[in-house]
Amino acid sequence: MMHQWVGTVIVMAYLGLASLASASDPQRFEVAAWVDHFDFATVFDSEKAEGLSQILDHVRETGATTILWRNCGGSTMRYQSRIEAHHHGSQLDKRRIAENRPVYGWVRYGETQPDIIAEVVRLCRQRGLRPGIHWPFEETHWAGWTIGQFNLEHPQYWGQTAQGQPWWGRVSLAYPAVIRHKLALVDELVERGVEVLFLDFSRTGGWGPGYEYVEPVVSAYREKFGEAPPTDPKDLRWCRHVSEYVTRYLRQLHDHLKASGRPVELAVGIPGIAPLGDEPLVRCGADWRRWVEERLVDTLVINHVTWDRKAPLESTQAAYREVLCTVAGRCRVWCPVQQYNYSTYGIPAYQEATGKKPEELAEALTRLAHQAGAHGISLECVDYNNYSPAVRDALRRLTSGACRQVR
Repeated sequence: MMHQWVGTVIVMAYLGLASLASASDPQRFEVAAWVDHFDFATVFDSEKAEGLSQILDHVRETGATTILWRNCGGSTMRYQSRIEAHHHGSQLDKRRIAENRPVYGWVRYGETQPDIIAEVVRLCRQRGLRPGIHWPFEETHWAGWTIGQFNLEHPQYWGQTAQGQPWWGRVSLAYPAVIRHKLALVDELVERGVEVLFLDFSRTGGWGPGYEYVEPVVSAYREKFGEAPPTDPKDLRWCRHVSEYVTRYLRQLHDHLKASGRPVELAVGIPGIAPLGDEPLVRCGADWRRWVEERLVDTLVINHVTWDRKAPLESTQAAYREVLCTVAGRCRVWCPVQQYNYSTYGIPAYQEATGKKPEELAEALTRLAHQAGAHGISLECVDYNNYSPAVRDALRRLTSGACRQVR
Protein backbone atom coordinates (compact mmCIF):
# COMPACT_ATOMS: atom_id res chain seq x y z
CA MET A 1 0.00 0.00 0.00
CA MET A 2 2.89 2.31 0.82
CA HIS A 3 4.62 2.15 -2.56
CA GLN A 4 1.57 2.97 -4.61
CA TRP A 5 1.64 6.45 -3.08
CA VAL A 6 5.35 7.13 -3.40
CA GLY A 7 5.15 8.35 -6.97
CA THR A 8 2.12 10.59 -6.57
CA VAL A 9 2.39 12.01 -3.07
CA ILE A 10 5.54 14.03 -3.65
CA VAL A 11 4.02 15.65 -6.72
CA MET A 12 0.77 16.45 -4.94
CA ALA A 13 2.53 17.73 -1.86
CA TYR A 14 4.32 20.49 -3.71
CA LEU A 15 1.73 21.72 -6.17
CA GLY A 16 1.10 25.47 -6.39
CA LEU A 17 -1.11 27.29 -3.92
CA ALA A 18 -4.01 27.25 -6.35
CA SER A 19 -4.30 23.50 -5.84
CA LEU A 20 -5.77 24.12 -2.41
CA ALA A 21 -8.75 25.96 -3.84
CA SER A 22 -11.91 24.80 -5.58
CA ALA A 23 -14.34 27.35 -6.92
CA SER A 24 -17.16 24.82 -6.87
CA ASP A 25 -17.25 24.47 -3.06
CA PRO A 26 -17.27 27.55 -0.81
CA GLN A 27 -16.65 25.57 2.37
CA ARG A 28 -13.34 26.72 3.77
CA PHE A 29 -10.39 24.59 4.68
CA GLU A 30 -10.28 24.85 8.47
CA VAL A 31 -7.23 25.71 10.54
CA ALA A 32 -8.18 24.69 14.08
CA ALA A 33 -5.76 25.96 16.72
CA TRP A 34 -5.66 24.34 20.16
CA VAL A 35 -5.03 26.98 22.82
CA ASP A 36 -3.95 26.26 26.39
CA HIS A 37 -4.01 29.79 27.77
CA PHE A 38 -2.24 28.69 30.96
CA ASP A 39 0.87 28.19 28.82
CA PHE A 40 0.77 31.94 28.06
CA ALA A 41 0.53 32.89 31.75
CA THR A 42 4.13 34.07 32.03
CA VAL A 43 3.88 36.12 28.80
CA PHE A 44 0.43 37.75 28.90
CA ASP A 45 -2.00 38.34 31.76
CA SER A 46 -4.17 35.31 31.02
CA GLU A 47 -6.74 36.32 33.65
CA LYS A 48 -7.65 39.65 32.00
CA ALA A 49 -9.50 40.55 28.81
CA GLU A 50 -6.47 42.37 27.43
CA GLY A 51 -4.30 39.29 27.93
CA LEU A 52 -6.88 37.02 26.31
CA SER A 53 -6.98 39.37 23.34
CA GLN A 54 -3.19 39.26 23.05
CA ILE A 55 -3.24 35.46 23.14
CA LEU A 56 -5.81 35.28 20.35
CA ASP A 57 -3.86 37.73 18.21
CA HIS A 58 -0.73 35.61 18.62
CA VAL A 59 -2.64 32.44 17.71
CA ARG A 60 -4.27 34.13 14.71
CA GLU A 61 -0.82 34.55 13.16
CA THR A 62 -1.04 30.86 12.19
CA GLY A 63 -3.98 31.59 9.90
CA ALA A 64 -6.35 29.98 12.41
CA THR A 65 -10.03 29.99 11.52
CA THR A 66 -11.27 28.03 14.57
CA ILE A 67 -10.08 28.42 18.16
CA LEU A 68 -10.19 25.39 20.46
CA TRP A 69 -9.70 26.97 23.90
CA ARG A 70 -8.91 24.88 26.96
CA ASN A 71 -11.82 24.95 29.39
CA CYS A 72 -10.09 23.05 32.17
CA GLY A 73 -6.93 21.65 33.66
CA GLY A 74 -7.71 18.10 34.67
CA SER A 75 -11.27 18.42 35.99
CA THR A 76 -10.93 21.91 37.47
CA MET A 77 -12.68 24.52 35.35
CA ARG A 78 -10.99 27.65 34.01
CA TYR A 79 -14.04 29.88 34.04
CA GLN A 80 -16.78 30.84 36.49
CA SER A 81 -18.37 27.43 36.73
CA ARG A 82 -21.37 26.89 38.97
CA ILE A 83 -20.53 23.18 39.12
CA GLU A 84 -16.77 22.91 39.49
CA ALA A 85 -14.23 25.37 40.83
CA HIS A 86 -10.74 25.99 39.56
CA HIS A 87 -9.57 25.97 43.14
CA HIS A 88 -10.50 23.94 46.16
CA GLY A 89 -9.02 23.48 49.59
CA SER A 90 -8.89 19.71 49.58
CA GLN A 91 -5.57 18.07 50.35
CA LEU A 92 -4.59 14.65 49.06
CA ASP A 93 -2.36 12.19 50.81
CA LYS A 94 1.17 13.60 50.38
CA ARG A 95 2.55 10.07 50.38
CA ARG A 96 1.01 9.71 46.91
CA ILE A 97 1.19 13.29 45.62
CA ALA A 98 4.40 15.29 45.62
CA GLU A 99 2.69 18.64 46.01
CA ASN A 100 -0.71 20.33 45.96
CA ARG A 101 -0.01 23.97 45.15
CA PRO A 102 -1.86 26.60 43.10
CA VAL A 103 -0.60 27.24 39.58
CA TYR A 104 2.34 29.68 39.92
CA GLY A 105 0.90 30.52 43.33
CA TRP A 106 -1.53 33.08 41.91
CA VAL A 107 -3.60 32.03 38.89
CA ARG A 108 -7.33 31.75 39.74
CA TYR A 109 -9.07 31.18 36.42
CA GLY A 110 -12.37 30.30 38.07
CA GLU A 111 -12.59 33.67 39.80
CA THR A 112 -11.66 36.05 36.99
CA GLN A 113 -13.61 39.01 35.70
CA PRO A 114 -14.74 38.80 32.99
CA ASP A 115 -15.66 35.12 32.67
CA ILE A 116 -12.87 33.66 30.53
CA ILE A 117 -14.92 31.45 28.18
CA ALA A 118 -17.62 34.06 27.59
CA GLU A 119 -14.95 36.68 26.89
CA VAL A 120 -13.04 34.42 24.50
CA VAL A 121 -16.25 33.71 22.57
CA ARG A 122 -16.83 37.45 22.24
CA LEU A 123 -13.25 38.13 21.17
CA CYS A 124 -13.32 35.31 18.62
CA ARG A 125 -16.46 36.60 16.98
CA GLN A 126 -14.98 40.08 16.92
CA ARG A 127 -12.08 38.65 14.90
CA GLY A 128 -14.15 36.41 12.61
CA LEU A 129 -12.94 33.23 14.34
CA ARG A 130 -15.12 30.26 15.31
CA PRO A 131 -15.07 29.91 19.11
CA GLY A 132 -14.58 26.36 20.32
CA ILE A 133 -13.48 24.38 23.36
CA HIS A 134 -10.62 21.92 23.75
CA TRP A 135 -11.90 19.52 26.43
CA PRO A 136 -9.32 16.87 27.42
CA PHE A 137 -10.71 13.45 28.28
CA GLU A 138 -8.97 13.55 31.64
CA GLU A 139 -9.31 14.58 35.26
CA THR A 140 -5.69 14.67 36.38
CA HIS A 141 -3.64 16.78 33.96
CA TRP A 142 -1.24 17.62 36.75
CA ALA A 143 -1.13 16.30 40.30
CA GLY A 144 -3.26 17.35 43.28
CA TRP A 145 -4.76 20.68 42.26
CA THR A 146 -6.33 19.51 38.98
CA ILE A 147 -8.76 17.06 40.58
CA GLY A 148 -12.24 18.55 40.64
CA GLN A 149 -14.59 18.76 43.57
CA PHE A 150 -17.05 16.26 42.08
CA ASN A 151 -14.31 13.65 41.92
CA LEU A 152 -13.18 14.26 45.49
CA GLU A 153 -16.72 14.20 46.84
CA HIS A 154 -17.65 10.93 45.11
CA PRO A 155 -15.03 8.26 45.81
CA GLN A 156 -17.75 5.65 45.17
CA TYR A 157 -17.36 6.49 41.46
CA TRP A 158 -13.56 6.25 41.32
CA GLY A 159 -12.02 3.80 38.91
CA GLN A 160 -10.08 0.81 40.13
CA THR A 161 -7.63 -1.74 38.83
CA ALA A 162 -8.13 -5.48 38.38
CA GLN A 163 -6.40 -5.87 41.74
CA GLY A 164 -9.01 -3.67 43.40
CA GLN A 165 -6.81 -0.62 43.92
CA PRO A 166 -8.95 2.54 43.79
CA TRP A 167 -7.84 5.31 41.46
CA TRP A 168 -9.08 8.88 41.83
CA GLY A 169 -7.65 9.76 38.41
CA ARG A 170 -11.05 9.48 36.76
CA VAL A 171 -14.58 8.81 37.89
CA SER A 172 -16.04 5.97 35.86
CA LEU A 173 -18.47 6.57 33.00
CA ALA A 174 -20.32 3.44 34.13
CA TYR A 175 -22.24 5.57 36.63
CA PRO A 176 -25.17 7.69 35.34
CA ALA A 177 -24.43 10.41 37.91
CA VAL A 178 -20.98 10.92 36.36
CA ILE A 179 -22.43 11.44 32.89
CA ARG A 180 -25.07 13.83 34.25
CA HIS A 181 -22.28 15.87 35.82
CA LYS A 182 -20.33 16.04 32.57
CA LEU A 183 -23.40 17.03 30.56
CA ALA A 184 -24.11 19.80 33.07
CA LEU A 185 -20.61 21.13 32.36
CA VAL A 186 -21.43 21.00 28.65
CA ASP A 187 -24.49 23.15 29.33
CA GLU A 188 -22.26 25.82 30.85
CA LEU A 189 -20.15 25.92 27.69
CA VAL A 190 -23.17 26.01 25.38
CA GLU A 191 -24.65 28.86 27.43
CA ARG A 192 -21.50 30.86 26.78
CA GLY A 193 -21.94 30.50 23.03
CA VAL A 194 -19.24 28.04 21.97
CA GLU A 195 -19.68 26.65 18.47
CA VAL A 196 -17.30 23.68 18.58
CA LEU A 197 -16.76 21.12 21.34
CA PHE A 198 -13.56 19.16 20.81
CA LEU A 199 -13.11 16.08 23.00
CA ASP A 200 -9.43 15.10 23.05
CA PHE A 201 -8.67 11.43 23.69
CA SER A 202 -4.90 11.95 23.63
CA ARG A 203 -5.09 13.67 27.00
CA THR A 204 -6.55 11.01 29.28
CA GLY A 205 -4.51 11.71 32.40
CA GLY A 206 -3.30 8.11 32.28
CA TRP A 207 -6.81 6.67 32.15
CA GLY A 208 -7.47 3.52 30.15
CA PRO A 209 -9.46 0.26 30.29
CA GLY A 210 -7.13 -0.86 33.08
CA TYR A 211 -8.97 1.44 35.51
CA GLU A 212 -12.49 0.31 34.69
CA TYR A 213 -12.70 -2.76 36.93
CA VAL A 214 -15.60 -1.14 38.77
CA GLU A 215 -18.62 -3.13 39.91
CA PRO A 216 -21.09 -2.27 37.11
CA VAL A 217 -18.53 -2.94 34.36
CA VAL A 218 -17.29 -6.18 35.92
CA SER A 219 -20.83 -7.44 36.57
CA ALA A 220 -21.88 -6.69 33.01
CA TYR A 221 -18.85 -8.55 31.70
CA ARG A 222 -19.67 -11.62 33.83
CA GLU A 223 -23.26 -11.59 32.59
CA LYS A 224 -22.22 -11.20 28.95
CA PHE A 225 -19.42 -13.77 28.86
CA GLY A 226 -20.19 -16.04 31.80
CA GLU A 227 -16.79 -15.58 33.38
CA ALA A 228 -14.67 -13.10 35.30
CA PRO A 229 -12.98 -10.42 33.23
CA PRO A 230 -9.31 -10.93 32.29
CA THR A 231 -6.78 -9.29 34.56
CA ASP A 232 -4.79 -8.14 31.53
CA PRO A 233 -6.18 -4.63 30.84
CA LYS A 234 -5.01 -4.87 27.21
CA ASP A 235 -7.12 -7.94 26.50
CA LEU A 236 -9.10 -6.92 23.41
CA ARG A 237 -12.38 -8.41 24.59
CA TRP A 238 -12.10 -6.41 27.81
CA CYS A 239 -11.16 -3.22 25.93
CA ARG A 240 -14.14 -3.60 23.60
CA HIS A 241 -16.38 -4.13 26.62
CA VAL A 242 -15.08 -0.96 28.29
CA SER A 243 -15.47 0.95 25.02
CA GLU A 244 -19.24 0.34 25.20
CA TYR A 245 -19.39 2.75 28.15
CA VAL A 246 -17.39 5.39 26.30
CA THR A 247 -19.66 4.99 23.27
CA ARG A 248 -22.74 5.34 25.47
CA TYR A 249 -21.32 8.61 26.78
CA LEU A 250 -20.66 9.83 23.23
CA ARG A 251 -24.26 9.02 22.28
CA GLN A 252 -25.59 11.01 25.21
CA LEU A 253 -23.21 13.89 24.56
CA HIS A 254 -24.20 13.95 20.87
CA ASP A 255 -27.92 13.92 21.70
CA HIS A 256 -27.46 16.53 24.44
CA LEU A 257 -25.79 18.96 22.06
CA LYS A 258 -28.49 18.43 19.43
CA ALA A 259 -31.21 19.01 22.04
CA SER A 260 -29.62 22.31 23.09
CA GLY A 261 -31.14 24.00 20.05
CA ARG A 262 -27.79 25.57 19.19
CA PRO A 263 -25.50 24.47 16.34
CA VAL A 264 -22.54 23.05 18.25
CA GLU A 265 -20.09 20.93 16.26
CA LEU A 266 -18.86 17.83 18.10
CA ALA A 267 -15.24 17.04 17.22
CA VAL A 268 -13.38 14.04 18.64
CA GLY A 269 -9.60 13.63 18.55
CA ILE A 270 -8.05 10.15 18.46
CA PRO A 271 -4.34 9.26 18.81
CA GLY A 272 -2.64 6.51 16.80
CA ILE A 273 -5.62 6.32 14.49
CA ALA A 274 -3.74 4.93 11.47
CA PRO A 275 -2.56 2.62 10.13
CA LEU A 276 -5.86 1.08 11.20
CA GLY A 277 -5.56 -1.08 14.27
CA ASP A 278 -6.55 -1.48 17.91
CA GLU A 279 -4.31 1.14 19.53
CA PRO A 280 -7.14 3.66 20.21
CA LEU A 281 -9.29 0.88 21.65
CA VAL A 282 -6.57 -0.39 23.99
CA ARG A 283 -5.26 3.01 24.93
CA CYS A 284 -8.48 4.86 25.67
CA GLY A 285 -11.49 2.67 24.90
CA ALA A 286 -12.11 4.65 21.72
CA ASP A 287 -14.13 2.69 19.17
CA TRP A 288 -13.94 5.59 16.74
CA ARG A 289 -15.00 3.64 13.65
CA ARG A 290 -18.25 2.79 15.39
CA TRP A 291 -18.76 6.44 16.35
CA VAL A 292 -18.33 7.43 12.72
CA GLU A 293 -20.67 4.68 11.55
CA GLU A 294 -23.34 5.81 14.04
CA ARG A 295 -22.71 9.44 13.04
CA LEU A 296 -22.05 10.46 16.64
CA VAL A 297 -19.30 12.91 15.69
CA ASP A 298 -19.38 15.82 13.28
CA THR A 299 -15.61 16.01 12.88
CA LEU A 300 -12.94 13.37 13.40
CA VAL A 301 -9.62 14.90 14.45
CA ILE A 302 -6.56 12.82 13.69
CA ASN A 303 -4.31 13.62 16.65
CA HIS A 304 -1.44 11.71 15.07
CA VAL A 305 -0.77 8.81 12.74
CA THR A 306 1.99 6.24 13.09
CA TRP A 307 3.96 7.08 9.96
CA ASP A 308 6.92 5.13 8.57
CA ARG A 309 10.30 6.68 9.43
CA LYS A 310 11.69 5.46 6.10
CA ALA A 311 9.00 7.20 4.04
CA PRO A 312 7.58 9.94 6.30
CA LEU A 313 5.42 12.02 3.95
CA GLU A 314 4.40 9.14 1.70
CA SER A 315 3.23 6.99 4.60
CA THR A 316 1.49 9.98 6.19
CA GLN A 317 -0.51 10.55 3.02
CA ALA A 318 -1.39 6.85 2.83
CA ALA A 319 -2.56 6.90 6.46
CA TYR A 320 -4.73 9.98 5.86
CA ARG A 321 -6.35 8.32 2.85
CA GLU A 322 -6.94 5.18 4.89
CA VAL A 323 -8.84 7.17 7.54
CA LEU A 324 -10.80 9.17 4.98
CA CYS A 325 -11.74 5.99 3.13
CA THR A 326 -12.99 4.51 6.41
CA VAL A 327 -14.96 7.64 7.20
CA ALA A 328 -16.51 7.57 3.71
CA GLY A 329 -18.00 11.05 4.00
CA ARG A 330 -19.95 10.40 7.19
CA CYS A 331 -18.15 13.19 9.05
CA ARG A 332 -15.50 15.81 8.47
CA VAL A 333 -11.80 15.08 9.07
CA TRP A 334 -8.99 17.36 10.31
CA CYS A 335 -5.37 16.23 9.97
CA PRO A 336 -2.51 17.18 12.29
CA VAL A 337 0.19 19.77 11.81
CA GLN A 338 1.63 19.01 15.20
CA GLN A 339 4.53 21.01 16.59
CA TYR A 340 4.31 19.14 19.88
CA ASN A 341 6.24 15.90 19.74
CA TYR A 342 4.84 14.01 22.75
CA SER A 343 3.53 11.43 20.31
CA THR A 344 7.02 11.19 18.72
CA TYR A 345 5.26 11.76 15.38
CA GLY A 346 5.15 15.57 15.35
CA ILE A 347 7.07 18.07 13.23
CA PRO A 348 10.35 17.56 15.16
CA ALA A 349 10.21 13.85 14.29
CA TYR A 350 9.54 14.68 10.63
CA GLN A 351 12.54 17.02 10.76
CA GLU A 352 14.76 14.25 12.00
CA ALA A 353 13.51 11.86 9.34
CA THR A 354 13.57 14.25 6.38
CA GLY A 355 16.10 16.98 7.19
CA LYS A 356 13.53 19.60 6.17
CA LYS A 357 12.84 22.87 8.00
CA PRO A 358 9.74 23.14 10.22
CA GLU A 359 8.09 25.64 7.88
CA GLU A 360 8.66 23.33 4.89
CA LEU A 361 7.09 20.45 6.79
CA ALA A 362 4.13 22.52 8.00
CA GLU A 363 3.42 23.44 4.38
CA ALA A 364 3.92 19.89 3.11
CA LEU A 365 1.65 18.40 5.80
CA THR A 366 -1.06 20.94 5.06
CA ARG A 367 -0.92 20.08 1.38
CA LEU A 368 -1.00 16.35 2.16
CA ALA A 369 -4.13 16.83 4.26
CA HIS A 370 -5.84 18.78 1.50
CA GLN A 371 -4.87 16.37 -1.24
CA ALA A 372 -6.11 13.44 0.82
CA GLY A 373 -9.53 15.11 0.96
CA ALA A 374 -9.46 16.33 4.56
CA HIS A 375 -11.53 19.33 5.59
CA GLY A 376 -8.82 21.06 7.55
CA ILE A 377 -5.81 20.82 9.82
CA SER A 378 -5.46 21.01 13.59
CA LEU A 379 -2.55 22.66 15.37
CA GLU A 380 -1.52 21.14 18.71
CA CYS A 381 -0.92 23.37 20.65
CA VAL A 382 -0.39 26.99 19.66
CA ASP A 383 1.53 28.11 22.73
CA TYR A 384 3.69 31.22 22.70
CA ASN A 385 6.13 30.80 19.78
CA ASN A 386 5.63 27.04 19.82
CA TYR A 387 5.01 27.45 16.09
CA SER A 388 7.92 29.63 14.98
CA PRO A 389 7.36 32.90 13.07
CA ALA A 390 8.47 31.15 9.86
CA VAL A 391 5.96 28.33 10.41
CA ARG A 392 3.19 30.78 11.23
CA ASP A 393 3.96 32.76 8.09
CA ALA A 394 3.92 29.62 5.95
CA LEU A 395 0.60 28.42 7.35
CA ARG A 396 -1.04 31.82 7.08
CA ARG A 397 0.15 32.30 3.51
CA LEU A 398 -0.91 28.81 2.44
CA THR A 399 -4.38 28.85 3.97
CA SER A 400 -5.40 32.45 3.35
CA GLY A 401 -8.20 33.60 1.05
CA ALA A 402 -9.31 31.10 -1.58
CA CYS A 403 -6.89 28.51 -0.21
CA ARG A 404 -9.29 27.97 2.66
CA GLN A 405 -11.66 26.13 0.38
CA VAL A 406 -11.88 22.36 0.25
CA ARG A 407 -12.92 20.19 -2.65
